[in-house]
Amino acid sequence: MIEDGSVFLSSELWTSANVDEVSKAFIGNPDFGDDGFSAKLKGQMIASSADAQRLMSEMLWALLLFPSNMKAATKRQQVRAVWALTGEGLPDAQPLLSDRVLAGIGSGGPGFNNYRPDELEFLICLTGDLKRRSIEARREIFGDYDAFVLWIGQVPRKGSRQFRHMLRFFAFPDVVERISSNRDRRKILDAFGVAASKTIKTWSDTDLDKALKKLRDDLQQQRPGETIDFYDSALKPRWSKDQKIKTADGEVTVIVPSDDDEEEEQELSKVGSSELRPSFHVQAKLAEIGVRMGFKVWLPRSDKGRVCDLVAKADQVGFLEDLPLNYEKTTLDTIEQIDVIWLRGRSIVRAFEVEHTTAIYSGLLRMADLLALQPNMDIRLHIVAPDERRDKVFREMLRPVFSLLDRRPLSKSCTFISYESVSAIRNIEHLAHLNDTVIAEYEEEAEA
Repeated sequence: MIEDGSVFLSSELWTSANVDEVSKAFIGNPDFGDDGFSAKLKGQMIASSADAQRLMSEMLWALLLFPSNMKAATKRQQVRAVWALTGEGLPDAQPLLSDRVLAGIGSGGPGFNNYRPDELEFLICLTGDLKRRSIEARREIFGDYDAFVLWIGQVPRKGSRQFRHMLRFFAFPDVVERISSNRDRRKILDAFGVAASKTIKTWSDTDLDKALKKLRDDLQQQRPGETIDFYDSALKPRWSKDQKIKTADGEVTVIVPSDDDEEEEQELSKVGSSELRPSFHVQAKLAEIGVRMGFKVWLPRSDKGRVCDLVAKADQVGFLEDLPLNYEKTTLDTIEQIDVIWLRGRSIVRAFEVEHTTAIYSGLLRMADLLALQPNMDIRLHIVAPDERRDKVFREMLRPVFSLLDRRPLSKSCTFISYESVSAIRNIEHLAHLNDTVIAEYEEEAEA
């Protein structure tokens, strides 16, 4: 951001002219349609110059560098997809796209994923502001904590953007904790008795940074030689609502959602009631993948007609009219409502629940019902949702009701797959020569 160079190339890319073009394409051309973030982003950038497309790919890389609650493969896939708009591909051996680099620093939480367009807009605005300053002024901003805080506070942003914490950490890792939300900062300071929660709520980013730095220094004196990390197993239980419950099979992590989580979900539920059609497209892609891999595919009767409109006749030959299963009626009624099922003979191999604007509960409840009715059923379950809903899926999956099932936690049987990953699998050549283990490269597990 200080220089005008490139992350992946040896030429200049982060120039004022390219940043302006990216800004016009993304900020000046908002997409309020039904598609997910990645599909919208590619649509917004499709008509831009190759350099603007490359810059957007690198900006996305920078945006996704901090969050650890996203698989490195998913980050890599999304960065490559934008770069591919140029008609070129990034080298497979690009070191800055390695798992080690993309592993992340700390969780972005549900807010970062849900409001990623606003986070990206903020990054673009920050970069544009920097490029209007001299190189000396840019170096001063990133060389002095107080100058940085003053600068970033003056750049317009929508809401309380988390990227300001991420960028502040990258610039000043000795002063700033690897925490991307002030909610966690306040919880830590409250739990360790630094100040009353009502007082802490009024503190600025700088106040919170200084208080956490002093707390870290105090803890370091008490624990000489140890690495102080507020997210490690020794310190996190003191402030986090994540809990360990002992069961016959060992400890299980559960999450009890806070009022803040519920308020955020209510806000999301107000966004776009017409966003139904994308889920049918994803069902169609999952059905096509299953058929081409040699499975028989079940679709709920209520969805089948709309999904068939999106699937070639040649692929519909693998669709079932009736389930070839011998379960009792309650179990069959539950199974019949699952969005997509892949079967081999009379056995279910994989089951997919496709979510979009719902509160995630419906798919998880159906999966939990299935395991409760048939605890010995050994199948792979998947929740498929927009990439920005990943963290919400994981938090819901770790609720006590899903973590304390009789046989095992739902998170041990059920994984997350993003819409973008489904599209990537569907685009693989020669699917007929692959088996369903390819899913393992794209599915993501809840971190317990």
